[in-house]
Amino acid sequence: MKRILIYILFLVLSFTAWSQQTPMYTLYTFNDFLINPAIAGTKNYYEAKVNNRYQFAGIENAPVTATLSLHGRYGDLPMGIGGIVYNDSQGAFSKFGVYGAYSYILPIDNRTDFSLGLNVGLVEYKIDISRITFIEPEYGIDESLYKYLRPDATFGAYVVSRDYYAGLSVDQLFNNKIEVINDTLAVDNSTINRITSHATLIGGMKMKLSYGFVFEPSVVVRKTAKTPLQVELTGCVTYEKSVWAGVSVRSGDAVAVLLGYNYRRLLTFGYAYDITYSSLCKASNGSHEVMLGVKFNER
Repeated sequence: MKRILIYILFLVLSFTAWSQQTPMYTLYTFNDFLINPAIAGTKNYYEAKVNNRYQFAGIENAPVTATLSLHGRYGDLPMGIGGIVYNDSQGAFSKFGVYGAYSYILPIDNRTDFSLGLNVGLVEYKIDISRITFIEPEYGIDESLYKYLRPDATFGAYVVSRDYYAGLSVDQLFNNKIEVINDTLAVDNSTINRITSHATLIGGMKMKLSYGFVFEPSVVVRKTAKTPLQVELTGCVTYEKSVWAGVSVRSGDAVAVLLGYNYRRLLTFGYAYDITYSSLCKASNGSHEVMLGVKFNER
């Protein structure tokens, strides 16, 4: 019975939502380093940002993600460094990750840079059995907490100019397996506990308008094995490099409204509200995401 219960837990976790195997951010345009490690050092300052995302509000045990990131140029050398710490939880299931990032930057011309980057770290997967109510409590599990520590890595390539940017990244490169059981009754046990790589393509451009306005359209495309392609389109308008607002559309999921403010080009505040239109819309009150950032050591 113990093995069967653990088997069911991981089965549910694997098929909950394909996009939730890695954290997802609506404010990706304003903290793209979380997606692609090659972005480290491509800006002329260091920046530290905190992201908190509360997904599918109103649904019990919905995903909650908290992230702290830092990156910048390493002196006058053509390289960037950074780091990410995050915690992603869904009820009794949670992940805690710590990463270090390195990128090498190659100037193409005086307006354009190309960079390659790598994120390497450790992720701790947890199952808190005490937070699960079993239908037959007499068949409870002895252990109250299961922990699995696994290495992780993300590779990225990125090109950036004054007016546009584009990048490709692939995460969870090791395709780790979490060996809970070896159940011969499973059709394909490897698909139940396999950590799958996700490929993410991002791109955008900046268009100067009249009266101090700048329009920035962007796109992110997410794909992993045996899942539909997900496309997210975002359009933001910034006034005098201080106040910005935008709209984002994520295929098969939600429409989001984005708001933000830059204080003296040092502090950044952002907020996004996702209006769910998928099958979860009847139970969910949408998703909330908050971002706070600070810039320093400008070159």
